[in-house]
Amino acid sequence: MNDSRYRYHRMVLILVVSVLLFIGAGCQQRSKQEVTLYSATSQSVQTGQEITQSDLPPAELVFYNYANPMPDQAKVMDEVNKYLKRKINATIRIITLNPTDFEAKIPAILASGQPADLVFTSSWTNNYLANVSRGAFLPLDHLLKQYGVGMQKSIPSILWKGMLVDNQTYAVPLNKEIGHQYGILMRKDIVDQYHLKINHIRTWEDLEPLLQIVHQHEPQLRPLDTPEMLYRSIPMNHIAGDWYLPGAINIGESPAFKRDDHQVFNQYATPEFKHFVETMYRWNQAGYLPKDPMYDAENDWKTGKIFAGALSYAPNYVYERSNQLGYDLDYVNLGQGVIETSDVQSGAFAIPRSSQQPERAMMFLELLYTDPYLANLLKHGIEGVHYIKVDDKHIEPAPGIDHLNPKYDYGYGWMWGNIFISYFDKSYPQDTYEQYEAFNSGNIPAPALGFNMNIAPVSTEVAAINNVLAEYYRPLINGTVNPQKVLPMFLQKLQSAGVERLIAEEQKQLDLWRAAQSSTSSMP
Repeated sequence: MNDSRYRYHRMVLILVVSVLLFIGAGCQQRSKQEVTLYSATSQSVQTGQEITQSDLPPAELVFYNYANPMPDQAKVMDEVNKYLKRKINATIRIITLNPTDFEAKIPAILASGQPADLVFTSSWTNNYLANVSRGAFLPLDHLLKQYGVGMQKSIPSILWKGMLVDNQTYAVPLNKEIGHQYGILMRKDIVDQYHLKINHIRTWEDLEPLLQIVHQHEPQLRPLDTPEMLYRSIPMNHIAGDWYLPGAINIGESPAFKRDDHQVFNQYATPEFKHFVETMYRWNQAGYLPKDPMYDAENDWKTGKIFAGALSYAPNYVYERSNQLGYDLDYVNLGQGVIETSDVQSGAFAIPRSSQQPERAMMFLELLYTDPYLANLLKHGIEGVHYIKVDDKHIEPAPGIDHLNPKYDYGYGWMWGNIFISYFDKSYPQDTYEQYEAFNSGNIPAPALGFNMNIAPVSTEVAAINNVLAEYYRPLINGTVNPQKVLPMFLQKLQSAGVERLIAEEQKQLDLWRAAQSSTSSMP
C-alpha cells in the first residue's frame, strides 16, 4: 500500500471522527431528515456516534463488475443512487462488463492506476492472489473495523480465513454457498420420454450412454453443451488457488488421482487427464459436443436445443433455471462437495489501490451485505416494475415481464454480496436458506484449505504457463483437437514455460504452511 496515501486517509479519518465527536457533544439531537447510515457501525459501537449522510461530502464511486449488462440497468441505477445519496451521500457508477470484456480490460485498468473504487475478483477471473501479489488491492482490515462491522458478523469465519494473505484481508468474500459441488442439468421431458436412468450417474463417465441415446433419437439436440465442468468434477486440491495452473494434491478418501497425498503433481501430465481429453475427443467426434471450443451455450439453452449441461451447483438452482428457461429440468450430483481455498475466494469485492475514497467504498459494501432493499434492488431490479413479491422470501416477474428475456434480473444473484438477505424465485422451496446451510456444512474441507500460494517467486513462469494454457487448454478439454497429437505438444510447452519450477515452489510453500499448522496445533 502507498504509505503516504494511507497516512493521508488516516489523518482525514481522525479529523472527521474528531469533528463528529465535537458536534455530538454540542448537539444532542439531529434533524429527523438526516438519514442514519447504520445503527450498528463500528463508529457507533466504538464512539457512540452515528455517521449520517449530512456528515459526509458528496462522492461518486466507480465499480467494475463481472456480469452481462441488462437493458434496464440505467433505470435501476437511478434508484440505487437515489438510495445511496440518502444513506451515504454517494452515487455509484457500476460498469458492467461481460466475461470476455472483463477478462480483457480489468488487468489493464488495475495496472494503469486509473480511478476505480471497487472491482470483482475471484480465483477464476481477475485472480485474487495474483492481484494481491502485485499490489493491486488495498488491505482492508482497518476499514472493516471502522465501517464493516455488519459484514464481519454476517459472513462466516471460514470465508474470512480463506481471504487472508500474510494475515491481511484484501477483499470482502461473497456470502453464498461455500465449496463446490458439480452436477448435471438435463431436460426432464427427454429424460422421461426415453426412461433415462439418471439416478445411476455417479461420475462424468456415466453420462456416455445417455448422450448416445439422445444423439441417436433426437439428432436436432446438442447432447451436452460443454464438458469443462465435467473435468472440474474430478476432485483435486489446486495449490495455486487457480483452477487452471498446474499443481495439485489429492482430495477425499478415494482420490481420483493416484498420487501421494502430500506430493504436489502436475495434473495435466497424469494418465487421468490423458484419459479425460481422449474421451472428450471421442465424444466430439461422435457428435455429442460442440465443434467450437469457445462455444456459448446460452441461446441454445433458451431455445431448448440442448439436452444436458454440467455446472457448479448451488442449492435448488434447478428450480430457478427451469423457470428462467420455461421448461423443466432434472439434476444429479457428481461426487462429493469440496471446500478449497479457491472456493472461498470464488467471488469477492476488492478496493483497488487507485481508489480515492476507500472509506466510502467500504460503506457501500456494508450496505450491500446488510441492507435487503439495496441487495435486492441490485439483484432483481425495481419492485413492481421488474418483480412482485409472493411472500417475504419469494418473488415472481412483474406482469408483462418476459421471464425468458427480462429487462433486469440477475436471478443467479450470487454476485451481489449476501445471498441470505436476497429474495428467491417463487419456484424455490421455503427452506432454501436452510438448504444453503446444510450444503455448506456437508462439503468436505480440502487438505490445504486456508493455504494461499505466493506466486511472486515464480511470476515469470506463471505468465508463460498461462500463455500455454490459453492456447491449448480449451481445445483439449472440449475435445476439438486430437490429444494424440496435441497433448504431447501441450506438455512440452509447459515444460519450456517452467512448470517444474512452479511445482517445486508450490511444494516448498505448502510444506512450510503444513509445518506452521502443525506447530500451531501442538501449542498448549
